[in-house]
Amino acid sequence: MATAAIQQITVPRARPRYWQGAVGAVAILLLTGCGSSKVTQCNELAEVVNQTQGFMQDFETEIQAFSENAAQVKNLNDIKAAASQYTAAVDKVVTNLDSLIADLEGTSLEDETLSQFRASYVEVVRGFSAALQEASQAMDLVVTVQSEADLPAKIEESQQQTVNAVASIENLSQTEAQLINEVNTYCGAVPPTAAPESPPEAPANPPAEPPTEPTSP
Repeated sequence: MATAAIQQITVPRARPRYWQGAVGAVAILLLTGCGSSKVTQCNELAEVVNQTQGFMQDFETEIQAFSENAAQVKNLNDIKAAASQYTAAVDKVVTNLDSLIADLEGTSLEDETLSQFRASYVEVVRGFSAALQEASQAMDLVVTVQSEADLPAKIEESQQQTVNAVASIENLSQTEAQLINEVNTYCGAVPPTAAPESPPEAPANPPAEPPTEPTSP
């Protein structure tokens, strides 16, 4: 019986609060068994899926910067600039998600169970991409507002349009966590025992709350 290293598939800790799933550091674990081909394929799949660790950290940083700027807006131009910062961050992560899909589909997997997981996970990633695009389009209503007089209506419209995106993200997060748990179990990637974590925070408000209207000095 051979002992081979296998990577655990995880969801990045840096994922924004409204996009929650299984969390934890990427680990190299031991799988004891004779199926070295299965181990290799598990590791190849984990390596692709865990790409999210990098670009989701960048996304979280950019969204945090947006939140800070949005809290300090003083006029219409500030609001539009903050909203543009958000849409740029979302468009960037959507591009990364689309690249992830291409990498997943390009990964050679002979194991039928892993291949089925890959297909299911691709659909989840596509769902995340679509939901985030919907959120970006909603925020774009604020980016393109023409005057402060039009702002209240545009902010309300933007908030209403994010409702479906939020619901999709929450549902997809649950599906994603379940899929990752299942493939980790199938691959034998059981994380080492660790101290219990605090319960996850409740999902935040919509993928982004449009910057508030400027207040009079």
